[in-house]
Amino acid sequence: MLAPLSKEEFRRLLTCFEDAGYVEANLRKHLGAAELPSRQLRNEPRLLDRTAEPTLLNALLRWFWLGRPQTEAQAADSVPADFRALLLNCGLLRADAGTLSATAMLLPWDGFLVAADFPRAIERAEPEMVLWPNPTSKFLARFAIRRHSRATLDLGTGSGILSLGAARFSDTVVATDLNQRAVSFAAFNAKLNGVESIEVLAGDCFAPVVNRRFDLILSNPPFFITPQQGYMFCDNSMELDGLCRRLVKEAPEYLNEGGYMQMLCEWAQVSGQPWEERIAEWLDGTGCDAWVMKGLTQDPAEYAQHRIRETTLDTADDASLYRGYMTYYRDRGVEAIHDGLVVMRRRAGTNWMQLEEVPKTPNGDLGELVLSTFAAHDLLSQLQDDESLLAVRPRLSGHARLEQVCEQSGGRWAAESITLRLISGFPFHLALQPLVAEFLATCDGTRTAGQAIEEFAVVANAPLDTVRSECLAMMRKLIDRGFMVVAPG
Repeated sequence: MLAPLSKEEFRRLLTCFEDAGYVEANLRKHLGAAELPSRQLRNEPRLLDRTAEPTLLNALLRWFWLGRPQTEAQAADSVPADFRALLLNCGLLRADAGTLSATAMLLPWDGFLVAADFPRAIERAEPEMVLWPNPTSKFLARFAIRRHSRATLDLGTGSGILSLGAARFSDTVVATDLNQRAVSFAAFNAKLNGVESIEVLAGDCFAPVVNRRFDLILSNPPFFITPQQGYMFCDNSMELDGLCRRLVKEAPEYLNEGGYMQMLCEWAQVSGQPWEERIAEWLDGTGCDAWVMKGLTQDPAEYAQHRIRETTLDTADDASLYRGYMTYYRDRGVEAIHDGLVVMRRRAGTNWMQLEEVPKTPNGDLGELVLSTFAAHDLLSQLQDDESLLAVRPRLSGHARLEQVCEQSGGRWAAESITLRLISGFPFHLALQPLVAEFLATCDGTRTAGQAIEEFAVVANAPLDTVRSECLAMMRKLIDRGFMVVAPG
C-alpha cells in the first residue's frame, strides 16, 4: 500500500527524481521512445538494453518503468541511501529477502509524477487495476477549459491526472471513482505532487457529490461497449452506452449556471437510427447547450477485435470472446460504434445543439477552442437579423491563413485553388473565389460589415442586395467555424 509522507519528504522525493533526469522529455530521449513495456510490442529486450548501464536513472527506470526488481546491493551502488529510504517509506519500493521491488509504475506527465499500475496488471486480468496516463485521458486534458473554476469535478478519476491538471486553475477539485484502488492512487498522486486542493471520494457516478455544484466537470468514464465487465477502468454494467447517457442526463443537476461538462464517450449506432438522433436524445431536455464532436467510427467486427486485443493478451479464448462480442452486437442491432467528445454548458433559455464529425488532428489551445465555439454560437443567436450583423465590425481570426495553389500556364503562374484554413483548433478549411478572398482581406475590424459589403458590391459590379445576402450568409458560417470574430458596431 502506498503511504503518505510529509510535505517536505514528498518535495525531496520529487527533487530526487528530477535531479536524476526522470522527466518526460529526457525519458523520450533516453529510451528512444517513451513507450511502456508491452508483450504485444515485444519491446522489453530493447528497453532492458537501453537501461543496462548501472546509473541512477537506469535503476529508477528498471524499477518504475519496467517493473524489474533489483538487489539491495545493486541499488546501493547507484541509488543514494536517503533516496531509497524515501521510496521505501512511502511504499513505492518494497523490500523482500534482499530484493527491492517497485509497487507502482511512475510516469512523468505535464510536470507531474503519476503513480499507477504496471501494464502486467492487464496480463493478470486484475479487474481493479489503475490505468496509467493514457491517450484518452491526455486527449481530454488537452480539451479541458482552463479558465478559473471555483469548483471542478473529475468524475471517474483513475490515477487522478485530470485532477492534477485542473488544480492549476481551480480553487478546489473533487476527484471521484467507484474503484477504491483508484481513489487510493489519486489521493497519493495529489500528495506526491504537493497539490493540496484535491479532495478524493469513493462512489458511483454523482453519488459522492450529491447537493454540490461545479463550474467544470471532466469525465473519462468506463465507456467501452462490451458484453463483459473485465476491468473497472473501461467496462461498466449498463447496456451498450447506457452509462454515458446516464451521465449526460444527470450532469446538469451538478453544474452551476454557465458551468461546463466535458466527457469522452462512445455510443452505439443501432439499426434504423442515425447516430445524431441517438445522442440528441441524451441531450434533449437537459437545459444545456451542447457541442458533440464525433471522432472515430468502427464497425462492430473491427471494434470487437480491437477491444479483445487491448484487454486480453492470451489468445487461447479469442474465438469464444469474439463470438460473445458479435452476438451481443447483433442481438441489439448495433451497426457501428462511434467515439467522441461531448461538451455541455448549463444555460437558462432556449438551448442549441451542434452534432458533427470533426477532423482528427486538432492543435493549439483546445480549451480556448471550446470557449470560442460556444461564444460564437451565443453571438450568432444575438445577430439573427441582417441589420444587427451589418452593424458589427468583422475581422478575420489571427488563426486564419489563406493558401493559394498555382499551376504554370502560358509562361506564368495561374491560381488553381484558393483555400482559407485555420491553423489552430480543428483544421477547418473553406474554398474561396479570388474576389471573395480579396473581400475578406478588407474585413480587418475597421469598418462595419455593411460598409465592407457596400464597397465589395462596387468592386464586384454586382447588385447590392445579392452581394449583401451572400456575404452575410458567408459571414455567419465564418463566425460559427472560428474564421471570423466581430466587435460591436
